[in-house]
Amino acid sequence: MLPLDWLILGGGIHGTHLAIRMLAAGKVSADRLRLLDPHPGPLHCWDHCTHSVGMKFLRSPAVHQLAVSPFALYDFLNDRPLRDEPVFASPYNRPSLNLFRAHCEHLIREHAIRDLWISGRAIGLRERGCQWAVETDRGVLHARRLIVAVGLGEQPHWPRWASALRQAGGRVAHIFSPGFERPQPTGPIVVVGGGISAVQVALACSETDPGRVTLVARHAPRVAQFDSDPGWLGPLYLNGFARESDPARRRHAIANARHRGSMPPDVHEALDGAAATGALRLVHDTIGTAESVGDECRLHLEQGQGELRAAHVILATGFDTQRPGAPWLDDTIAALGLPCAECGYPRVDAALRWHPRLHVSGPLAELELGPAARNIAGARMAAERIVRAA
Repeated sequence: MLPLDWLILGGGIHGTHLAIRMLAAGKVSADRLRLLDPHPGPLHCWDHCTHSVGMKFLRSPAVHQLAVSPFALYDFLNDRPLRDEPVFASPYNRPSLNLFRAHCEHLIREHAIRDLWISGRAIGLRERGCQWAVETDRGVLHARRLIVAVGLGEQPHWPRWASALRQAGGRVAHIFSPGFERPQPTGPIVVVGGGISAVQVALACSETDPGRVTLVARHAPRVAQFDSDPGWLGPLYLNGFARESDPARRRHAIANARHRGSMPPDVHEALDGAAATGALRLVHDTIGTAESVGDECRLHLEQGQGELRAAHVILATGFDTQRPGAPWLDDTIAALGLPCAECGYPRVDAALRWHPRLHVSGPLAELELGPAARNIAGARMAAERIVRAA
């Protein structure tokens, strides 16, 4: 079998958008392109996560979607109106999850992305002359050029007390862990986290079990429309970012630009409303230790020095921040001498090349693309650069 021209590692938002853009631009024919991903189909993890947290509207505006044209979502809606449900939230016409997902499914069918799908997990990468040998748990794939578009989805952050509680048999789960489902109303629920995902899942739980949901956050609500300033999507901030040659300073700029643990105003308003009516309780504190006693989890608060008891504990504590792709990517970096910054993330060129025949997207591209690299907007930014260089 001849090697593929392009192999994309990762079939989430970034990998799917990259495949669509490469095909639409005529940079590769469908028979010479494949996506490798361990999950059953495109956007599997994204669908699971958005369903798990009870998302109703995206935080991103309608122009941030997976088609080539930024206005494709509007065209899709004009041709196939969704009835009896709101399709946009103010401001910035943020699409409903149902609309966004329907459009994604339309694009996946239109570009026959499922026909390009290979279900498997990368476990090694070797350079063989002018091509790559990608070792997977289902055999070896050969490709001339690669795009590594893996994200942080398999790195949910577990606080130490939560890991200990899990080991003790407590009913604690992370919203971004495989197989997570919101628990049925069987007793008090404690949600831990202070950002948009924590609030969304707490609100979703309170809708089915009002009055028995507690949200524990370390800080007061941080309200921001987006998770970084829109200036990071264009020359306003990116020109200066590009002029900075020190990756440590770039990392510092990214960390300062991100509104971690924040939520948009409408989600904050919903939180305030639920707290005011007693549908959920909001506690500003830090959990120090936890124990499992019978069918109950007991969470010991540090600041208030009190205790919370729950039948279920739900973590919405984000992701660990180390470079994704371990261990196979770690071995590849060592074998090929791929350049990395002190933070462990790739040092790539303007075309997101980490190697003459290897590009990156998503978190791996953030030292070049800035704080929006992980988002849908970041997928679009990465695709523009990679397609232009292909």
